[in-house]
Amino acid sequence: MTLVQDRVARLKVISEKLKSFKEYKKSAELKDSVERNLQVAIEGCFDIGKVIISEKELPEPKDNKGIFVALSEAGVISPKSLEFLIPMAGTRNILVHGYDKIDDEVLYGILKRHLSDFIDFLIEIKINFLERS
Repeated sequence: MTLVQDRVARLKVISEKLKSFKEYKKSAELKDSVERNLQVAIEGCFDIGKVIISEKELPEPKDNKGIFVALSEAGVISPKSLEFLIPMAGTRNILVHGYDKIDDEVLYGILKRHLSDFIDFLIEIKINFLERS
């Protein structure tokens, strides 16, 4: 969990310093940092989910999106978190594999509006898994 917390904290620092999308778009360094930290944060969420799936002996998901579906079906995460995390699995694939051109507006939107969703996920993991185990 600390890996995700650390990466989200790094993203938050970037978000607080950024004044505009224009500033973000013109800085290759900022974009690279956001892309990498976001990728690692998402992958950290996958890893947390895989551990829980193994510990709870849940059916093995077919893909990364399935990790979050399994957690939701087991009552570990809320539908709200699932709604956030499903697209994050796709975002991670784009970041890693470059299936599509990376959309700077989407990443900027995540940076400015959705970092707290990662924290909400971690809180749900703590309450619904760690404290019940």
